Parts: sequence; structure tokens; C-alpha cells
Amino acid sequence: MEGAVFYWICWMAWVCSTFFMKKNRERLLLSILFLVTIILSPYYIGLGGIKINCSIFLIFFFCMKEISKRPKKQVLYMLICILTISLAYCSFLMFELYDPVWLLFNRNLMLGAALIYVTLMLLKDFRLRLAGVLIGSIQGDILYGIIVNNVNFSYEIGSFVFLDVISICFCFIFVWSSLEILLRHVDVMVQKNTKEKHG
Repeated sequence: MEGAVFYWICWMAWVCSTFFMKKNRERLLLSILFLVTIILSPYYIGLGGIKINCSIFLIFFFCMKEISKRPKKQVLYMLICILTISLAYCSFLMFELYDPVWLLFNRNLMLGAALIYVTLMLLKDFRLRLAGVLIGSIQGDILYGIIVNNVNFSYEIGSFVFLDVISICFCFIFVWSSLEILLRHVDVMVQKNTKEKHG
């Protein structure tokens, strides 16, 4: 069922942010983001004959706000990374449109894996990874939607299929970055113990 993965991951993220994070402004903003994204997800607006999901505007705004806090050099690099992710997303969908035979596994998992791989290769910071993959995917979906609608195919930008894909990316990047942090802590502890033994 389309949207099931999105709802499941978004509810889990809302529960974690609301009940497990420290009480501060960031926790409040994240909780609002997850909850309002769920509420807006069934609604679409029409722009020039193209239907766009309301929830992607909120996601886009929050991610742009995160990027705007960074230094100018980092913002410029982020824009290049986002463009790369957008083109990767759009290219995958174009290949799928013209030659769907090569999709050997679940389409959402394959697209998610491609986006995750590109994001992990380009970005090292956890927050920038999330912002990059979300903005890049949104821009890629908008680009693909414009191309497809110009040739008289009906396509909804930010549909539940799209939300499922970005939810998979969000979840995997969160787990991957958490494992990286855990491994760093383990490495520091091992080095500390080794120095104590030799010292």
C-alpha cells in the first residue's frame, strides 16, 4: 500500500522526537515538522495543471532553513550536492519510464539505495545528509513532474510513492550516521584503554 512506509517511519520519528529527545526548541520544531507533514500528506495543490503535495513545501522549508545556517562555502558545496542528487533522482525515473525491465527488485528500494549511496558519498555531516537528500529528491521529483506533464502524462509531485522513498532514505541515513557515531565512540574507548595499558 502506497504511503504505508512513510506513515510508519514518520510516526516513529515523531514518537522519538517527542518522548526521547531533550526538552528544547529543536525537539518542539522536529515534533511539529513530523506531525504537520503527516497531516498535510493527503492534500495537493494545483499549479499550472500540475498537482503538488502540500507536505513537500514544509519539508523543503525546514531543510533550507538548516542549510542557511551554514557558512557560504559550505552552502555553495551543498547546492552542488543537491543538484547532483536531483539529477540522480530524475535520471532514475527517466530510465524507469523508458526501460522498466531493468528494475530487478522493489522500485522504491532501488531508488532509495541510489539516493542514499550518492548522499553518503557526497556529504559527511548527518544534518546536511538529511537536508541534501530531502531537497535533492524534492527538486528531482519537481523536474521529473514538469518533464512528464509536458508530454501529457499525469504525474503527482510528492505523491505517496515519493514520500515512501524519502522516508526510506531518511531512516537509512539516520541509522548509518548513528552507527558512525557509535563506532567513533568505541574507537576512542579502545584507544584510551590501549594507552592506559601501555602507560
